[in-house]
Amino acid sequence: MPRYSLFLDNQRKRVRYPETLDLSDVDAAQRVARRVADVFMEVVPYWDELTPEQQNRYAVEIMDEAGGLLLTVPFMETEEARADQPETRRDKEKEALPDGSTDRAGKCQEE
Repeated sequence: MPRYSLFLDNQRKRVRYPETLDLSDVDAAQRVARRVADVFMEVVPYWDELTPEQQNRYAVEIMDEAGGLLLTVPFMETEEARADQPETRRDKEKEALPDGSTDRAGKCQEE
């Protein structure tokens, strides 16, 4: 099985993803790279404060075992792909609960 390394790059700094991934092919690596970008955008507190120009600088690079660049996945490509989807899991989590709140922490369904 091919091994892939991922790097987060913002045109100023390049950081290696901590794990080398054993994946079936470059398409699988691209899906993982998109997920890494999505998670980054969700957890970085200042992401929404960056200008579109600054956000466009971020990408995930996919490298093969020999260190060759196979593919670059811009973060904004993942946002566009998510926007094209009718409803994402993140949208569902933001839906209001019957009591009007959007806080799902500690909520469970009664049977």
